[in-house]
Amino acid sequence: MNSSLYIGATGMKGLAQGMQVTTNNLANVSTIGYKHQSILFSDILYQSQAGMGNWWNAQEDSRVAIGQVGMGLQVESVRTIFQQGGLESSNTVTDMAINGKGFFQVMDEKDGGVYYTRAGDFRPDNQGVWRTPTGLALMGWQIGADGSKGSLAPVQVDTFATIPARTTSSVELTLNLNSRADKSASAENPYFALLDQYDGRSSTPLSTDAYTYSQPMTVYDAEGNARTVTAYFDGAPSDSPNRYMEFLLAAEPTVKYDEEGNAIAPEPGDGLLMSGVLQFDSAGNLQSVSAFTPATEGSKELEDWVPAQLAGGLPQFTLDGAPMTLDLGIRAAGGWENAPASAADVGTDMHLLPSMGEGAITSQYPTTAFSSSTPTSTYKQDGYAEGFLSTVSIRNDGTVVGHFSNSESLDLWQIPICRFTSEDGLRREGSNLFSATPDAGQMEMGMAGTENYGTVQAYNIELSNVDMATEMVNMIITQRGFQSNSKVVTTADQMLQKAMELKRS
Repeated sequence: MNSSLYIGATGMKGLAQGMQVTTNNLANVSTIGYKHQSILFSDILYQSQAGMGNWWNAQEDSRVAIGQVGMGLQVESVRTIFQQGGLESSNTVTDMAINGKGFFQVMDEKDGGVYYTRAGDFRPDNQGVWRTPTGLALMGWQIGADGSKGSLAPVQVDTFATIPARTTSSVELTLNLNSRADKSASAENPYFALLDQYDGRSSTPLSTDAYTYSQPMTVYDAEGNARTVTAYFDGAPSDSPNRYMEFLLAAEPTVKYDEEGNAIAPEPGDGLLMSGVLQFDSAGNLQSVSAFTPATEGSKELEDWVPAQLAGGLPQFTLDGAPMTLDLGIRAAGGWENAPASAADVGTDMHLLPSMGEGAITSQYPTTAFSSSTPTSTYKQDGYAEGFLSTVSIRNDGTVVGHFSNSESLDLWQIPICRFTSEDGLRREGSNLFSATPDAGQMEMGMAGTENYGTVQAYNIELSNVDMATEMVNMIITQRGFQSNSKVVTTADQMLQKAMELKRS
């Protein structure tokens, strides 16, 4: 009977702890990133009973199981169940949920303590550091301008961050020039008629009657200022079935000042950048491009215009000291072929124009001269003005991307995901935090979405994985078990009292 008292007491003690686990789960049913716990019980030692266990005919080799009586229960373990919780959307980009395995790493900068969490409700502080509600900093790798990753550090995004201006280095221009008209015909210089017509002193350097097509383009100079550069196109004579079209590249003239601050009168050639000829076959496919640039800025004298420098097989011009290449859809495999000393040497002979040669490389979408197609034009350039950070986004791989006012974007940080050999070995620290212990094994840190790492879902938080219905059932079962064990104690006590009364009588 004394044993019954002890057994009932162990049952009450164990089930009381079970109720504690269940009620803690229910209390955290709305805690973000919370992982519910499960309690497991085991029986305690057993007491052997003398005179039990022999087979009915008492044969020595026919003994059955030894008779034992249990002595109650004990709590074997309280396990954390790292099952995925549901995701709930939010309106804050720094709310992040991990969909799959892994943890965010956070650090207490006061004592250097490192912790791990599934609760991704981070907010920037007044220094731009992303922190948990308790002030721990989210850890990540800062991404440099060249795409390299720095060492692990607190994620910090400056609200007033800027991206410096970038000078245009290349311009890609694709057109279909379907007109054969030659509006700027010249008897002496038919392949530089647009150059002859250009007048930088006028508000309209070229009359609309002087060309068949034009394409204005925005580029950025060495100081990051937006500049308008216009490409003009017009027909040119040809003594073969091939088609020729001349082009002129000119920038919008800017006002210049002398040392005393007085405006300098513009010159006729102010703004001129490049002049050349596109050579097409009879079907309208681009075969070659010739290009000249002025050796003396602002000069319209053809003696001063020399074959353009080639950079990567593309002709290059200079805008206020910034070199830029022009890609019309073809590039030279080597240098110019049959290049004259200057544009003045070309005259009326189209065969004296420089050529890119037979090894010229045509791009997938070159400029064309198809008569049956609608005229189209597109351009791309790689420069931009200075930009200010306007918004931030987070990709599924944990990359924090800054979006700037100049429509450019830049990778700022990489938020890693951490995983452990045994998640059961993690220690709960409260405040939705876990800490690593030797029982957790090796910690590995990697990019979200790779191998066995979960993905990062911005504008989401992970909900508690507590199933309220299950916990309510567990609570009822635990309560009934506790009640039954308490009844065992009271019943055993009554039996002992009865035994004592028999002795007294």
